[in-house]
Amino acid sequence: MAVTTILLCSQLCGCGSGGGSGGGSDSVSASDPGLPQLTTPSPTTAQHEISSINAFTAESTQGPNFATAQYIEASSADLVGDGKTDNTAALKILLGDGNRTIHIPAGDYVSGKIYIPSNTVLLLDSGVILQNSGQLGPEDSFINIAASTNVYVSGYGAKVLGDRDVYPPGEQRHGVLITESDNVVIDGLESSNNAGDGFTISAPEVPPQGQYSENIVLNDCLASNNRRQGLSIVSARNVYVVNCQFQYTQGTAPEFGIDLEPDFPDQLLDHIIILQPFTLANHGGGIAIYLENLNANSYPVDIEILDHRSESESPPLATTGSPYVPGTIQYTAD
Repeated sequence: MAVTTILLCSQLCGCGSGGGSGGGSDSVSASDPGLPQLTTPSPTTAQHEISSINAFTAESTQGPNFATAQYIEASSADLVGDGKTDNTAALKILLGDGNRTIHIPAGDYVSGKIYIPSNTVLLLDSGVILQNSGQLGPEDSFINIAASTNVYVSGYGAKVLGDRDVYPPGEQRHGVLITESDNVVIDGLESSNNAGDGFTISAPEVPPQGQYSENIVLNDCLASNNRRQGLSIVSARNVYVVNCQFQYTQGTAPEFGIDLEPDFPDQLLDHIIILQPFTLANHGGGIAIYLENLNANSYPVDIEILDHRSESESPPLATTGSPYVPGTIQYTAD
């Protein structure tokens, strides 16, 4: 375990002249007073934290911690996994109002916007592809977990695939959007080729502000070739991102593997745990922590990034924000 250079960028979305490439010369070291409390835990403390996080994640991904009333085999629900048939209506009926455990067999399922309601377990076989039909509106996302409680997705070998080339340049049309939701676990899922982010954890952008998602676990997930970010965390509490890979982000700034960026002063980055992330060849850089929208009255940030592995990108970590933002950021690199 080692500590890498930590950069402070004066404008994260345009470091230097690279338009988010992270290649500017106007960065300074981690000791700059503009950084909010950025620290490195001792090896003993870090190892204890890693053990605790792994134990929590293993328990969280053993299966859902809630019960559902129905078990449904999707093969009996008129889904057609031929890579051509539009399954939007069939998936809407299959998901219903929630309270269901749904098993989806391997196949290429084309669909428009999907909402996953509360108390839903999705068991996706290896070989499942949920394919964006290319019909999303400018502010839409493909898979939406919105104002939902209790969602569990098991998806090893399954993919959420966008079609970024059919959409004009922009920041939206994320692959998986988790907003204002509680108790969400996504295990082993890939979300790639999206016109926005692979995964986004956020809150609504309309009043009242101060909302957030909480108790979210992303484990062993992959985000590749997304346009804006692999993962954005905008407003959240108690988030665990464990052993995930974010790679080849390019197209719309900031173009990082992971971006932690509140939009408003009353949003939260509270107990955000990112363990052993692998960021690879993202055009903007590895991990960005952008706190300029927070202030001295904001809730204290609490961010822990341990054993970050970064390859073929620069910078590995970029941070910017007022020195008056309360809280701590802990960081170690593998």
